[in-house]
Amino acid sequence: MASKRTRFEKLAMPVVDALYRQAMKLTNNPDDAQDLVQDTFERGFKAFDSFQEGTNFAAWMTTIERNAYFNQYAKAKRRPQRANDSTGEYDDWDIYSASEHSSEELKSAEQEYLDAYAPEEIMAALAKLSPERRQVFIDAAIDGKSYQQVADEQGVKIGTVMSRLNRARTQLKRELANYAKERGYATAGKGRA
Repeated sequence: MASKRTRFEKLAMPVVDALYRQAMKLTNNPDDAQDLVQDTFERGFKAFDSFQEGTNFAAWMTTIERNAYFNQYAKAKRRPQRANDSTGEYDDWDIYSASEHSSEELKSAEQEYLDAYAPEEIMAALAKLSPERRQVFIDAAIDGKSYQQVADEQGVKIGTVMSRLNRARTQLKRELANYAKERGYATAGKGRA
């Protein structure tokens, strides 16, 4: 029988790229993304005995990575920074990279800001969700995956996904009610929104 390390590596190596892509979405910084992936692999290896053979390893590792991000990176209030932001200077590589893009591909500055810097209150509210609810909310509401896809990835029934998503939305609505009022967003009364 193969060692724990060999079995883990066999399952883990094919998901490295997917974990890095997700880490980049979460951190918006290559160095932080690499740190997050490394942290995910350390946590995954330590918890590998709890992984159930035959279930979706990629989904299991994705959950570990998201939880690591919300529990460690978001709590530490780490915010992404581009390498040149501290100096305000651009080098030849930046100019060359920028010349390869058309303005049609670019997001507005406002959208870039919103994508990169989720308000602290929102990050805190997401961190308060149980890991199961948070994972479903991120997969379905943020990443836009179908309920069936989320159910398949997490190895649960579609009704469980729908229930967890509804409960996550209800909890987030409650947690963010004051935040929404302060910023002038309309909030529904006691009934459904």
